[in-house]
Amino acid sequence: MYLSDSPSRRLPAAIPRRLAITALAVLAVAATLVTPISGSAAGAASATSGPAAAAAAAGWLAARVTADGYVPDALGDPSPGDTLQTSLALATAGVGYDAFHRTLAWLGANVDAVTGTGTSADPGQIAYLLIVIDAAGGDATNFGGVDLVARLDSTLGGFEPGLFGGADPTYDGVFRQSLAIIGLEAVGETPPVEATNWLIAQQCGTSDPNVRGGWEAYRLVADACTAGSTATFTGVDTNSTAIATTALAAIDREPTYGTQPWFVAVQNSTGGWGYLQGLDDDPNSDALVIQAITATGASATATPFVLPGGDPLASLLSFQLGADADPADQGAFTFPGSDGAPNVLATEQATWGAMPRAFPLGLVAFSDAPVATTTTTAPGATPAAAVETTSHFTG
Repeated sequence: MYLSDSPSRRLPAAIPRRLAITALAVLAVAATLVTPISGSAAGAASATSGPAAAAAAAGWLAARVTADGYVPDALGDPSPGDTLQTSLALATAGVGYDAFHRTLAWLGANVDAVTGTGTSADPGQIAYLLIVIDAAGGDATNFGGVDLVARLDSTLGGFEPGLFGGADPTYDGVFRQSLAIIGLEAVGETPPVEATNWLIAQQCGTSDPNVRGGWEAYRLVADACTAGSTATFTGVDTNSTAIATTALAAIDREPTYGTQPWFVAVQNSTGGWGYLQGLDDDPNSDALVIQAITATGASATATPFVLPGGDPLASLLSFQLGADADPADQGAFTFPGSDGAPNVLATEQATWGAMPRAFPLGLVAFSDAPVATTTTTAPGATPAAAVETTSHFTG
């Protein structure tokens, strides 16, 4: 996935370390370079449905949130990235109201540390925070005293016209661009036309079904697209394609080429996906693709995604630690190459596909929230259609 400030998520030696924040692409590469992968977790998941699996994962994540509202890193210090990702996971699952409320307070008090500022402002981090604020019913133009919409807009064109962010986009250009579009849509802002056009122009279109409809992490538009290569870890990939699909669906824009045929073309016989065609399933890629399929109005547990060897949800749930795991680990997701140990990022992002719930989330009603105290009426709705919900910003 697109972010990491944890010492345990370092880039492999074969990849330049100049990027402070990594894409899921790199995380998947790192796991592949370390250990041969078997495609599923050692322990079978106890949950047999997506929502139950998401709730179990959210419970495990919520337990990691401190009383001060942050998620600690390996040294016990606050991890802005994991705190933000955990907050997003809890909102996606709709479970862990109290922990979610604490993360909101911490994120609001540490906005600059979470998003970066000035030329170091990170569009992906800002976008994740916008999705969280929308889920909580907050004001993105005054969160912790910061106008996050303006901060995100200030990054547009920092590296090249139409692209959010000034950092080298080699490993995350499409991912961060897609997140920025989703984040703006989440808080009711129309993404700039040049940003949407940039993303659409990045899609690949050739006669090769293993390429047509996919996205690479980033490419010069003049360069030809290539199929995913496990030798060079380049070419079209599931993570970029999935998040781009979700982003365009969020703003009701059709891609130039349909993405469903591409997902089918590169799907593993197990029913899941790796980061690149030819890599075994991993939970983060499964979750991203399932979310993208959901965003387009299709189902990942229906034709054409159900195969004799399994389906996408079964692949995702195979990575969840269940009743045969240490009680402290149950509900977490593992990642290939981690020897069945809980993986924080995999657990945070597995909720995206387990629900499944496409971004943006809209205002989330938590299953374990207190009794509703405020009433919200959808725009254009009559009072009779009002929906009672609790705002996380009204105490």
